[in-house]
Amino acid sequence: MHLQSDHRFDLKRNRYFVSTIPLLFLALFLSIFALACDSVSGTGESGGAWLISQSEVLDGGPGKDGIPSVDSPRFDPVSGTSYVADDRRVVGIRIGNEVKAYPHQILDWHEIVNDEIGGVPIALTYCPLTGTGSAWNREINGSVTEFGVSGLLFRNNLIPYDRNTGSNWSQMQLRSVNGSNSGNLAETYQVIETTWETWKAMYPNSKVLTRETGFARAYQSFTYSESYSTNPAEILFPIRNPDDRLGRKDRVHGIIPDGAVPRVYPLKIFTGGVRLIVDRIDNDEYLIVGSAEADFVVAFEVEPVNGGDKPTFTAVKNALPVVLEDSDGNRWDVFGTAVSGPRAGQRLKSALSFTGYWFGWADFYPGLQIYDN
Repeated sequence: MHLQSDHRFDLKRNRYFVSTIPLLFLALFLSIFALACDSVSGTGESGGAWLISQSEVLDGGPGKDGIPSVDSPRFDPVSGTSYVADDRRVVGIRIGNEVKAYPHQILDWHEIVNDEIGGVPIALTYCPLTGTGSAWNREINGSVTEFGVSGLLFRNNLIPYDRNTGSNWSQMQLRSVNGSNSGNLAETYQVIETTWETWKAMYPNSKVLTRETGFARAYQSFTYSESYSTNPAEILFPIRNPDDRLGRKDRVHGIIPDGAVPRVYPLKIFTGGVRLIVDRIDNDEYLIVGSAEADFVVAFEVEPVNGGDKPTFTAVKNALPVVLEDSDGNRWDVFGTAVSGPRAGQRLKSALSFTGYWFGWADFYPGLQIYDN
């Protein structure tokens, strides 16, 4: 396989640069750089106005496709994967009966993987700066596209672009914000972010993205720093809406309800094994289930069964990937799939939600609610 290597000096991908300059000074430099460089104004490259503040759309440094997406991903079984340490995280997805994991060690360097799973063309997007992962359907308006990394950022967050039209999308707003697709919402699929140790215990027969990406990168190391995910001082671009109700790098799972204020659930409150929170936002009832020890949170909407009553749910401990049991005797895994019972094979409705750093959620959705433990 031909490995591509780009030796241009850029601020985000050059491993030597990141590893030899303390992140605090790098963050200060990048903040000054971002404010000094030309922000996107007038219209985007794909044409048309922006649906987000143009003055906050910043050039992150590498340029368009300077962070290359993985467009021909290859996978190994869990048993054949040795490069991921137990405490490193992966983003997992299940569509139909196909289950895949995408390690942060690759996502940090590439941010987007164009793939197909369960017969569905998806883009697995991950922003290492805000710690947010999501999966989008790549079929838009009847045509399958690929997503690439635009090189632009909005409030520290990835702006992908679709290669069919050049339209720019906001990863954390889950919509196109510029171009001919402007205003279109991404069709999302539930993902789970957890440690490799937890993932391989839950899904030992799943597929795992390999290091055969077509690019030469230091996948064993940390793209930014080993402490980036925990050190509140290591934030590379300015925060417009600081909020000290939680620690900046606290990991939270947020729900974006239709027409209501988003609400987040800190990972740290899901203690004592698998814990279930049943919550209501406006008229909708949600199941938020997670484990601080196993390092994951997911969320579902509660719906009536066959037009009847809504079932009640309880948490299932010590049975991962099974996390829920309902009053009708069904047992459900972390992706909301019934693995046994009368509804075996059916899925719960996923909430529009994802996990990320508190500072990113607070910056995108000022005044959002925090679940009161």
